[in-house]
Amino acid sequence: MNAATTDRAWDGRVANVAQLSQVLRELHPTGPDGGPLAVAAVLNLVVVADSAGARDAERVIEALADHQPSRAIVVVRDPSGDGIDAHIEARAQLMGGARAASRVELLHLDLHGAAAEGAASAVHALLRPDLPVFVWWPSTPDSTDPVFRALVQRADRLILEADHGNGAAALEALSRTVSDRGPAVTDLAWASLTPWRQLLNQLITREHLEGMRDGASITIIHTAATPSLTALLLAGWLRDSVGPSVQIAFRSESRAGDPSICEIDLVARGGRRLELSRVSGRAAASVVSHTAAGLTHEHMMPLPEPTRAQLLAGELDLQRRDAPFERALRNAQWLAVR
Repeated sequence: MNAATTDRAWDGRVANVAQLSQVLRELHPTGPDGGPLAVAAVLNLVVVADSAGARDAERVIEALADHQPSRAIVVVRDPSGDGIDAHIEARAQLMGGARAASRVELLHLDLHGAAAEGAASAVHALLRPDLPVFVWWPSTPDSTDPVFRALVQRADRLILEADHGNGAAALEALSRTVSDRGPAVTDLAWASLTPWRQLLNQLITREHLEGMRDGASITIIHTAATPSLTALLLAGWLRDSVGPSVQIAFRSESRAGDPSICEIDLVARGGRRLELSRVSGRAAASVVSHTAAGLTHEHMMPLPEPTRAQLLAGELDLQRRDAPFERALRNAQWLAVR
């Protein structure tokens, strides 16, 4: 942030969204020349969470850098009381390679009583109408929640974090959310698989893939007691990539400090084998190749661990439907009910 810019903030209670909109219009951060700032034409980001989740979400939003939303609206619902407690920030932000700062806004809303029930209407009234709407729901989606349903109808893209200890339940909740008539849907669990998918795409040659399509087994080793959503989606992606004849199994191992997926073991026809194991404490994987002739080769390859902000930033770059994710989801469902 340029020291010559002036940011504005407001804290208070209002009875309705109209009063809140008036407060927002009166906040005028200024640039180095003392003049008003142009609005950064990027996107609206809406987050609905509990108090702790909202604080975490705001920290992630602050870390988005060049992906900073033009207007971020973070909503906490409280069935007790009435009215709206709000914290609003209107500030200057340098976007990408721009030399001039633009105006970005963060609205934190604690909605009480009837205002909580009308959270979707409040959000709709505060959106910048000329920008796409991304809804980030950092919990398992509940299709019976009227606020969730209303926000989905308004969203261009829906970003979820469905897995909170039960991968199979998260998978089922995701499957109910994805619809041809709804917004583009994804989950940060899927985004977190990008390094694994990139690594596998580098290592598996066409010849190797053809061998796997004619009888192969894959074991996904994970650290949770039962397969996480991440592990299930990886399995679904592998089944989609290799073919329905592939045999996929899961194995749980306790590895302190490791993320959900710690190892993948692929065995192709003729005994050819590929073992990928995340190296604890390093953004790397150990890759061990076994040929059909019994030769072994081991080397290291990069395997980054993206932060939550990096995962979210990647999803904010997209608006279209994610066909590989939707196919992986369908295949994961098939594997989960076997």
